[in-house]
Amino acid sequence: MTNYDLTKLQQISDVAWLVNRGGERIGILNQDIQDNFIYISGKDTVNFQGQEAVKDYFGNIKLFEEQIDQPVVNPDKFYVKGYEIDYAEPYAIQEGDTGYDPALPLYTKLEGSGVYYAAGYYCIHFDKGWKHAKAPKATTLYRYGFEGPFQTELEAKQRMKYLNRNDSRT
Repeated sequence: MTNYDLTKLQQISDVAWLVNRGGERIGILNQDIQDNFIYISGKDTVNFQGQEAVKDYFGNIKLFEEQIDQPVVNPDKFYVKGYEIDYAEPYAIQEGDTGYDPALPLYTKLEGSGVYYAAGYYCIHFDKGWKHAKAPKATTLYRYGFEGPFQTELEAKQRMKYLNRNDSRT
């Protein structure tokens, strides 16, 4: 029997866990309908009858009680009202919230923050011409004027090029 002091489970479904040791994924553990378990690593397949046998094998009596709570997959992209943002944990501004604007997909980076960002790409009308930006502060959009939101940077750049050619201020 091998004693894996640092072995922890990370649940991926009702009947499946990633098996981690020392921060590394070392295998997967599956539970069948008869409460038996199968551990699969890159080298071995081990069958167990019940949770106690699994705990004994990994040497961790709290294996099922003290699991890793982090999500297995961290999304690469986040969206607010269909517009991509780079911030990992946004707080979308909903109807009824202070600062809500039905024309803009707004979010904050901190819960309860008064600094609002607009998801998507925008053309902003600065004094020296139009510039594009991704997820600018809402105050910047209101202060200088804007067009958008656009789904992609390419759309915003194409529109910005047109706006700069036809801008009477520049």
